[in-house]
Amino acid sequence: MTRTESDKTRYCDSCSQQVHWVDTQVDFDRAAADGKCVAFEAYGTPMLGFPDGVEQEPFLRIEMQVLSAKQLYFLKYELYLTSTFNEIKHLHAVGSSEIVTDPRSMRELAQRLNELDIKNQMIVNEL
Repeated sequence: MTRTESDKTRYCDSCSQQVHWVDTQVDFDRAAADGKCVAFEAYGTPMLGFPDGVEQEPFLRIEMQVLSAKQLYFLKYELYLTSTFNEIKHLHAVGSSEIVTDPRSMRELAQRLNELDIKNQMIVNEL
């Protein structure tokens, strides 16, 4: 584990994830809902990993918006491989789309979308 700027966060060199120390059940629940890897102490034993048994299905929503040629190109070749440029343009002109994937891939995708100024939002629904 590599130290970070935060006293409660470390970087795991093995899995390339941020690990967040949680002290309370509220902190644990919040981190679990956000899909974060956590570390905590249970009965005197340090525990580490992604929480099991948390009923959630995270997804990434790409918001309704007018897309530039560069944004359309990214979406076509990264997400909508079988769609035409006009289909993608129309989809985001009249509504939003939702992508379901693992939390790590979703965070990486959200970061790339943000870099291209494509409006998006990560949503966690508790089932």
